[in-house]
Amino acid sequence: MKSAITHRRGIPFFYKKTALEFQQDVYERYDEMVVRQSALHLADELWASYPFQPIFDFAEKYYPVETLQQVETLQCSVSSKTEINILEIGCSIGRWIATLAKRYPTSTCWGIDYSYQMLKRANEYWIEGKEISIDLTNKGLPKQTIKGETLNNLKFGLAKAENLPFDDNSQDLILNSFLIDRLENPMQGLQEMYRILKPNGKLIVITPLNFNNAAHWKIYYPPIQLSNILKGIGFEILDWKDDIIVNEPLDFHKNMVHWKCLGFVVKKV
Repeated sequence: MKSAITHRRGIPFFYKKTALEFQQDVYERYDEMVVRQSALHLADELWASYPFQPIFDFAEKYYPVETLQQVETLQCSVSSKTEINILEIGCSIGRWIATLAKRYPTSTCWGIDYSYQMLKRANEYWIEGKEISIDLTNKGLPKQTIKGETLNNLKFGLAKAENLPFDDNSQDLILNSFLIDRLENPMQGLQEMYRILKPNGKLIVITPLNFNNAAHWKIYYPPIQLSNILKGIGFEILDWKDDIIVNEPLDFHKNMVHWKCLGFVVKKV
């Protein structure tokens, strides 16, 4: 794995993000974006459920199956769980990768994001175990205070999806949601994911294909074009579902954004 360029409050930076890039990134707006993302992904009681649960439901059957391996010691033979490497790219405040870190306690889990403020909140909540306050009273919602957790097998870092700091053939599972259509260069991002996956490793993606760049609509849409690109990179498609609905709540009045998403699972061959 590449060495970090610098660190900020315990977060390693693998990309030298400029002052202008910080200014242009809406997710660096602490009060507006971090509080909202914290509410969406940590304060389930506000919504009576986890709004992004359909993502987890789609991915569930493709998670690794842990096996026991025999380890010989000087005195006896003992069993230990196989170690696996799991990476979420565009992890925001870390709900998905933290869920897997808890599920696979002997795994090495990384959450990578481009926005420092998101990573700072993720690190505070999932690694430092800090109590956080969520105030969305301007949306008619009650204040929430949530106690964090301490996960020893989870780390967070700042990097771009198009230039990941991980070694070739190093990851067993890569995850991302609401990311591909946000990238400056989706092709390069997918090629990087292929590079760092182990042979037979899996990539799970959920995306609304809501591209910001007009040129990307021509390249990656309709989804059959994205499918052909994935095959051209070298992926084998295991699952493809184009009607995953994610309802993102906006306020107490239950106004929502309805995202119709494509979900796919591919394997490196």
